[in-house]
Amino acid sequence: MPSFSQFLFGKPAEEKRFQRYTPEQESALNQLLQQGLQGADFGGIEDIARKRFQEETVPTLAERFTSMGAGGQRSSAFESALGRAGSDLESQLAGLRGQFGMQQLGMGLQPRFESAYMPSQPGMAQGGLQALMQILPMLLKSL
Repeated sequence: MPSFSQFLFGKPAEEKRFQRYTPEQESALNQLLQQGLQGADFGGIEDIARKRFQEETVPTLAERFTSMGAGGQRSSAFESALGRAGSDLESQLAGLRGQFGMQQLGMGLQPRFESAYMPSQPGMAQGGLQALMQILPMLLKSL
């Protein structure tokens, strides 16, 4: 209910903020944010990548060096290739871990409030003064 002052002189413009989420949703978002910071649930992705490396990459490299003849797997070139492949795996996992964490964080960084601009509303005195200013030129002409 507007006060007498607002009725007479109007209501100033203001910005109102509304909460976008219920307390339950807010709690769930906070949990997701914590998980994103801790890199939660990435262990499964890491495990799959390491298993695939052991079951696919290592045997493929071993087969390639075995085809080179006796002692291919015992050569320093094989060890070097295996080391590079392992290093590539670790750097790719590190990049994915960071990307995964950012995706988790992104879910928690959504705006939590909506804003609405409420324009000023003229009061009775302002409205009367404006009306008077509009008819004043007509009154002066008639004199």
